[in-house]
Amino acid sequence: SGESASHNHTPLPSRRARPKVIRMKATAARHLSFSRSSALNSTGFGARSGALTLTAALLLLWLAAGPGYAAAPAAAPEARGIWVHLTHFNPDPDRGKAEVKAFADRYADAHFNFVLPWVTSDYIAALTDPAYQTNQPTARWDALGELVRCARERHLQVHLWYSFTDYRFARSPDFNPRHGGDPAWAARRVTPPAQAGQSPQVTSPMNDVCPMHPEARAWQLKQVDSLLDRYPGISIHIEEPGYGTTGNCACDLCRSLYRKIHGTDIVDAINSPAAEDFRCLGTTEFIRALRAKLEKRNPRPIFSVNGGPYWSSDRKLGRDWKRWAELGWLDYYASQNYTPNLEFFTRLTQTILKDLQPCPVFIGIGVKWSGGETPMPTVLQEIELARKLGAAGVILFSASAITDSDLAALKAGPFQAPADYPSPQR
Repeated sequence: SGESASHNHTPLPSRRARPKVIRMKATAARHLSFSRSSALNSTGFGARSGALTLTAALLLLWLAAGPGYAAAPAAAPEARGIWVHLTHFNPDPDRGKAEVKAFADRYADAHFNFVLPWVTSDYIAALTDPAYQTNQPTARWDALGELVRCARERHLQVHLWYSFTDYRFARSPDFNPRHGGDPAWAARRVTPPAQAGQSPQVTSPMNDVCPMHPEARAWQLKQVDSLLDRYPGISIHIEEPGYGTTGNCACDLCRSLYRKIHGTDIVDAINSPAAEDFRCLGTTEFIRALRAKLEKRNPRPIFSVNGGPYWSSDRKLGRDWKRWAELGWLDYYASQNYTPNLEFFTRLTQTILKDLQPCPVFIGIGVKWSGGETPMPTVLQEIELARKLGAAGVILFSASAITDSDLAALKAGPFQAPADYPSPQR
């Protein structure tokens, strides 16, 4: 369900009151200008010019503190992001565009400084192929392009949130030859035998792309390239860079390569340390190539990935993000520390901050996700905890769960003072 285009914002002074304030500001500025010129043209700072300087300075301070012009001092640089699905917006172009503008206004007014829109290969295909617009209706009017435009108007960075492996289905363009895809790129999953003595089963649910295929990696890089061409200046944020589940991959290519390296079938060793190392080869090569491609476009790109707080668990799925951080490929890592338990949240945050030093870490806070939800009062506490423990910022999941009252609570609480997005550490 999309957001309404009409929301309550802090009112500006009335049109009748504003000219008087503007005239008073101009008068103060003239006094300040006069006092400066008098001081510069005299042999010293006389009593008259000094008095005018003090009067003008006090008047400007009074105006700045007056009704409708008070502002909290800026906080230290800190990332404040929101993950958002494009299906959050209405498929109707007029209503959808109004909702996108309202979305950018609401989050900018609440002192967020970047947004992360979810983009799939299906959405990219739907921009030009009506066959994909049923599942991606906002592509008809390019909700992503509209969001990029509105976010920039409100000085919000845009980090495109894309998966190069998971969240696929049989009709995805990754497997569609009409779009340059290939069904042979689909990962094949090994499932344990139902009973002792039986052989494991190999299935092809077509939920993941196997990144061991060089052609598949090249195709995914081409998708990212098309986004960078269409929306210049955006950053790239990769979703859970590996397989969606355990048991991957036993496609023909993986079985052949694994046998050549280890002399055995990966089906029989799918959960072994050797298979874990093998799974990381394709994902690592994709991340390396993407980083190099981004640096050719921009000497200081912002490139990131997300995942869980435990590298040892994620690596079993090919998500070798700790190594990529150590190699200097990541500008930040977003750790999904989704829990309403403050003690557990603290442990997760301490673990990931220690493991990834000195790579900046943004803590993902789950407002509502498939496994549960966190009440807003607890979200506010988790933001403060992440800040206290040394995180470089936070990202909330996701926009569909956040109400106007939630945004008001954030602005009155941990986001009371605006903050700039932190500069990349390179």
